[in-house]
Amino acid sequence: TATRSAESYVSEAEGQLAEGKMAPAIELYDEAVRSDPQDASLYVAMARLQIYMGNYAEAVVNTQNALLLNNNNSTANALLGWALGFQGEYLDAISSLNRALELDPNNAAAYAYLSEVLLAQNEAGQGDLNTLDNAVNASRKAQELDPNSLETHRARGLILEATANYEEAMREFEAAVSRNPNISDLHLALGRN
Repeated sequence: TATRSAESYVSEAEGQLAEGKMAPAIELYDEAVRSDPQDASLYVAMARLQIYMGNYAEAVVNTQNALLLNNNNSTANALLGWALGFQGEYLDAISSLNRALELDPNNAAAYAYLSEVLLAQNEAGQGDLNTLDNAVNASRKAQELDPNSLETHRARGLILEATANYEEAMREFEAAVSRNPNISDLHLALGRN
């Protein structure tokens, strides 16, 4: 019996994403994983979407699956840290993000995620006196490495909002929305500012 290739599922998932349909895209990535369970990039792509959908526990599982296949995957480590940060597991999140940056010091997304996690840790009252400054610096490093990415604009927007720079935050969220208008929390952040 002929089986469908993982690439065909990925192609269809990307089409769904282009239409703003994240849930069907996740299902297609899941099918791609079933078709080729040894491809770490499939787990990573699915985990990123799961984080945007708020399915953090599932994203953790998928990033861990990717890391079982390739422990030196900077993106998988970064996404694991980001997902753990959303679950309030700040120390493990920061450890995963630092591992991602150790593997690839030019990973702008990892700096952006680190910025978000440090900001959340600070807002939860679990940081120290330097946590907010470290979050600001991480967002600046992300901006320096990749000034046009969605992740960079999102992180900078959150930092600017937290430091009461609402007009600048608004511009960052507008830029993030222009990169992907299908992520609801970007619209919510834009509305707040």
